[in-house]
This record gives sequence, structure tokens and C-alpha cells, in this order.
Amino acid sequence: MKITIKLLSDLCTCSGETYNSVVDMDVVYDENGIPYIPAKRIKGCIREAALEMKEMGFISEAQYESVFGKEGNTKSKLILSSAYIQDYENIVESLKYFHKNELVSQQNVLEQYTSTRTQTAVDLETGVADENSLRTIRVVNKGLVFEAECELKMNEADRKVVEQAVSLVKHMGVSRTRGLGLVEMKLEDGKKKKAEHVLFKKDQLSDKNKIGYKIHLKSPMICKSAKGNQADTENYIAGSKVLGLLAGTLKEKYSTVLDGGELIVSNAYIMNKGQRCLPGKISLQKVKDQRYDSDGKMVILDMQYEPDTGDRQMTPANLDFVDKDGVVADVITEISYHHQRPVDKSIGRATGEEDGSSFYQLASISAGQDFYGYIYANKVQAEALMDAMAGTGNVRMGYGKSSEFGAVDFVFETVEKIQKETVILHDAVITLASDIILYNENGIPTTEIGALKRYLENMTETFDLEITHPFLNFVTIGGFNVSWNRRKPIFNALGKGSTFRLHSERGFDAGRLRHEFIGERVSEGYGEIQVKELAETAEVTVWKNAVNVSETEEIKNDHTGIMQKLLQAEFERRVQSYVRETLNQKKGIYQKKGTTLNAAIAKLRILFRTEQSYADMKKQIRGIEATEKNGLCTGLVQLVVPDQLKEEISKQMRQEYQIDFHTKLSENALYRMVYRAYITELKQFVRTIEKGGESK
Repeated sequence: MKITIKLLSDLCTCSGETYNSVVDMDVVYDENGIPYIPAKRIKGCIREAALEMKEMGFISEAQYESVFGKEGNTKSKLILSSAYIQDYENIVESLKYFHKNELVSQQNVLEQYTSTRTQTAVDLETGVADENSLRTIRVVNKGLVFEAECELKMNEADRKVVEQAVSLVKHMGVSRTRGLGLVEMKLEDGKKKKAEHVLFKKDQLSDKNKIGYKIHLKSPMICKSAKGNQADTENYIAGSKVLGLLAGTLKEKYSTVLDGGELIVSNAYIMNKGQRCLPGKISLQKVKDQRYDSDGKMVILDMQYEPDTGDRQMTPANLDFVDKDGVVADVITEISYHHQRPVDKSIGRATGEEDGSSFYQLASISAGQDFYGYIYANKVQAEALMDAMAGTGNVRMGYGKSSEFGAVDFVFETVEKIQKETVILHDAVITLASDIILYNENGIPTTEIGALKRYLENMTETFDLEITHPFLNFVTIGGFNVSWNRRKPIFNALGKGSTFRLHSERGFDAGRLRHEFIGERVSEGYGEIQVKELAETAEVTVWKNAVNVSETEEIKNDHTGIMQKLLQAEFERRVQSYVRETLNQKKGIYQKKGTTLNAAIAKLRILFRTEQSYADMKKQIRGIEATEKNGLCTGLVQLVVPDQLKEEISKQMRQEYQIDFHTKLSENALYRMVYRAYITELKQFVRTIEKGGESK
């Protein structure tokens, strides 16, 4: 299913942000500059329409809550994605192909779909504009059609409620009473390609399996912090969220799968060029104010090896994630601003008072990023997971997944057999790849090194282990149980990135620690560790992550037309610059004409209003009897010839952008556009002369 939204008037879906002090109220747009309508705005409008249906007695309270859920413990059955313009994916593909072209900037693209309006507030008593009330807002142009993917997990009666509510939505966004936001909304059937969630066969499974899963974010995703704070988001996808997804797909089989042994799901971390990155060690330090060199390289020190720093002042390197080649990776996050209207729906905005309304912000991981993790399962468990995921449709994860957040592509990508091998070491470096929850002998959460040592001794069956050179990070783990409407217990744990050295005089089997998780709640992603032999040097080379924009296949024809629109806009900007520069070159000559120049320009202004072509204008000028005025007008129109200007600018643009471009303006339309800009510059030129200044 999909919801189509046709703009019958301009629309402002306020983002809560401003642009460069020029636009006071901006619209919501993506990283490419293409505007979209957030799903929370759409769902809010549909819900408001359904609420009116309930208040007028067309539907019952039970029907309303069945569709939209009940605050606190009942989920909504209406799942929406944000609405994007028609042919959005192809437009993005075109823009990505031309990404190296400076023409494809975010603001240039945005200008093709939006315009700005300036307004002020008026004192009702005096009829005069209030001081400092001038505001500029950006609006999405009317006529555009947006489409939002929609899932209706409900019976036929509830489905009809949604259809009726959607058809009742007539306005969206801000300034609805001032001519903005008139829309036509429809619920339609939409054919969609079935998602493929498993990329390997059952005959590739073994008794113990390590299944690699990949998550591609199709929309922003909110991963609440362990403290349960929605204004902040983790920069990874916790194993508990993946486990929750698997439990939902398995349904009643979930308990049976767990009875077959412990199912372990690791955290999903950001990918860089096809590799899963891991949290950076907190023992890594750099010289204060040290930067990457011209090659994007930086040599830092691992303080576990007690390097000689001399008189250099060191500071933590603070590397969030690093791949196996030493390339640093960062997770891109964003903040979106929202409001909840008062209980009294006759008030159309949040007031900030104690009336049920509120302003709030949501932090999320930005769309377009890939995350990777592992699931450790036996053969029976793996087969059950494969069957469950194969029958799953679209996948959504995280907080706010019934609206604009959490749409993902979830894929079981690889599987490998877990084989134990004996690796006897006397010294090794252990790094925590995820937070670790430890219990002491009394079953109470603890962060004591002694408790960690006992866990390691039991796993390796070696009882002379020593933990040395510890660099530990401590985190707080908690959360919120929505079903019970209660906070989870809060306690401290060892944080990911913590690292230490492990020593044994007798030697220990490091193979027992590989593919193993340590501590408690390992099925939720806690307890992942990395074991490595000691390095030969304290120096560690890390590399700056270069922006990697994936190349697409060559686009021979820009069938979406977006590049031609951008080129046409650039052509019109260059026309204005060309006219201004041409006039400035003749500045010295025309400054001496004085009163005659003013009269000649006035005549051109009249002819521009009456004549529809450049040829007609020249014909009328030839009929001017005054010799000096005739000569001046003739010189002015010969200075800017539309056809010559068009050929010169088009040639420059084809050479500069390497894209075939020919303006689609007709001869008369070209004349109107060029001479509108020309006469505006002439008027400004005369004013400057009269003031005794210079033309800009």
C-alpha cells in the first residue's frame, strides 16, 4: 500500500531549523536537497482526522485505539514511511552520478522544488507592521506529488477507518489558515518487490554457525541509549534490538529455539568498505592537537606498551570505530524537531504550557549507512531463523518504527562454521568489543577486576591468570520497559573499548576465548571480546576515512530531468551576471550621457512592456525621431543580443560541466527573461550615476 499526497498549494513542513540567517522557517529536506514530508507529520494528520470521526460518532473509541494504539502499552497498526517525491530513487541516482559536479549542491537542488515567502505581522489597531516581525519561510512548490509506503496490519474494518481518515485530510504543515498546506491525500495499492532476507542455503549450515547479518538503513533509526533517553542515540545497533526482531519473526517458536541452547546476537557496528568496524581502544593516545598528514595518516601510541612520550603532552585519540586496516569510521547522526499538540485539538500548535502539549527532539542514526553483526546459533536454531526471516516482509527496527524511523534492509548475508583451535599464549591483549555485564559471587552486578578475572579463568580453565595494564571505561546500563511503563534497574558495567593485557606463566588457550562472549546477557550483544597477541611496537597507524560515494552506472539520458533543471537555473543565474558585467564594461561611456541615458532607458522600459520579441523592439527603436535618443537606444539593445548571449553561455556550460545543454526557452521567452534582467540592471545603473557613485 502507499499514500499519495498531491500539493494543491505551497506547503511548509517546518523542520525547526534555519538556513544561514536567511530563511527563518525551513522545510524538511534530505542530504541531496530533495524535500520530503516526515511520516510523523502525515500520521499526525491522519490521526487527527480519525479523532474527529470518533468525536462525531462515526467510529468508536475501541476502533480508534485499535488502529492508532493507546499511549503507554498498545502499538499502532498503521505503519508509515516518510513521503518522497515521485521518481525519488531515480532522481537520487542521477544526482549521485553527477556528484563531482559543483552544480549538484544541496541548495541548488532544493531551489528546484521550493521557493521563499516573506511576511510580517500587522498591528490590528494601527494597521502598521510590527517592528522586527519580518520573517522569511521556505515552502515546497504546489503541484508536486509525494508517495509514502504504508503497511496496514489490521482487519478489514480497521482498514476502512484508515481509508476514510486519509481521505479527510485536506491540510498539512504550518500556516494552514494562510493559504498553505492544501493537499489531496489518497490511499492506494502499490506493488512492491518482495524483500530477500537470506542469501545462503540450509545445506551450508553446520553444527555450530556464525551467521553474518547486515542492516542497511533506508530511513533514520533511533537506537535509544541504555539510559532510555530518546534525545540521544547510540552509534550502533544493539544486539537486543536484533534479538527482539528475531523474536517477533519466530513468534511462538521463539521459546523452543531458546530451549535448544543459548542464542547469541552481537551488536551491529558501522561498516567501512565492506568491513565490520570495531570500537577503538581507549588506550590509544595522540599528541595534543595532532592532525592527519596530507596522506590522511596519523601515527598514535598505544599506552598499554608504556611508550616513552618524553615531554610531549598526550591526549586520548577518541576513535569511535576502526576497521582491521586501521581506517577510522564515524557514524553519522542527526536531530529532528517535533511537537505534540495539546489535548484540546482546537489549538493547532504546542504552547509549552501544562496542557498536554510539548516540544521535543529525537536523535537518530542517519539513513544510508550499513551495519554488520553476527549471530551464533546451532543448526536447528539457524534453520528456524532462516525460515522465519524468509517469510518476513518489510523490516522496521528501533524507536518510532511505526512512523518515519526504522525502515531497514535486514539480510542474513554469510554463514561460517565455528571451529575451535588451540592457541597457547603466555601474553595477550584483550579488548572489549561491547559492554560487559559481570556478576560477583553474590549475583550482584560489579565492575571489579577480580570478577572479570574469575570469568576468564573459568573459560580458559587456567587459574594463574594476571590482568595487567588495564585501561577501563565504565558505562551505565538501564532502560525503560514500555509494556510495564517502568524503568529497568540501573547498574554499572565495563564499557566497550576497554582493554587490558592477560598474562599466564603456565600459558592459556586463547582459542577458548575466540567466538566466545563473556559475562551475562550475552544473547543481547553484551560480552563480545577480541583476543590478539602482543604487538611489536607501541606505534599504531590510523587512517582518515575518505568520503566514499558509490559510483553508479553511467546515465546516458537524464530521464528524470533533474540535471536539465539545474542547468537551466544556472543558465538564468549566468544571464544576470553576463548582463551586469557587460554593462559595467561600458560604464565609462554611458556615465557621460546623463539625462539622455535616463530618457533612453525609460523608452526601453515602455517597449519591453509592449513588444513581445527582440526584433519588434529593434523595429520600434528605428522609428524614434530624436537622433541622439535613437542612437543611444540602438546601442543599448545591440549591447545585449539574446541569441548571442544564449550561445555563449551554453557553450561555456557545456565545456565546464561536460553535460549537453540547450535551453528550452523559446526565442520570445528568452528575450523576456534576458531583457527583464537587463532593464533591472539599467535602472540600478542610472540610480548609481545620479548618486555620483559607481555601479556594483
